[in-house]
Amino acid sequence: MHTEHIGFQIRTLSNIINRKVNQMISEEEDNLTAHQSWVLNYMTQHMEQDIMQRDIEKQFSIRRSTASHMLQLMEKSGYIQRVSVPDDARMKKLIITEKGLEAQKRMKDRIRRFEEMLQADLSSEELEHLRTLLKKLEENIR
Repeated sequence: MHTEHIGFQIRTLSNIINRKVNQMISEEEDNLTAHQSWVLNYMTQHMEQDIMQRDIEKQFSIRRSTASHMLQLMEKSGYIQRVSVPDDARMKKLIITEKGLEAQKRMKDRIRRFEEMLQADLSSEELEHLRTLLKKLEENIR
């Protein structure tokens, strides 16, 4: 009997999601990726607080080197600035730029449409059950 591994199925779905979101974003922004768009979204939702690289690492469960590279590219593209913190020169506060805010506004509608497409034909009960299952899977591997 052939069994599908859940981890493989989730990885495959993740790849499909990233590819589709990157395609939708590239229609509007030449040098913005899905991950970068989600970081901009996170930053706009938390503008009242100081955001550091470690916050991005924790929120998106990514390694320091991955976050550092992504943030460098975002800074080079003008979406964010990294500003030294007076108390600790090693720490850099992340600030979304006007270009980043404008890009996020454009991307917000695309992400909303993608979420609608992703959730089509799922009832609110199914969505809630899926969220519960995904949270359990995450807890199992942490």
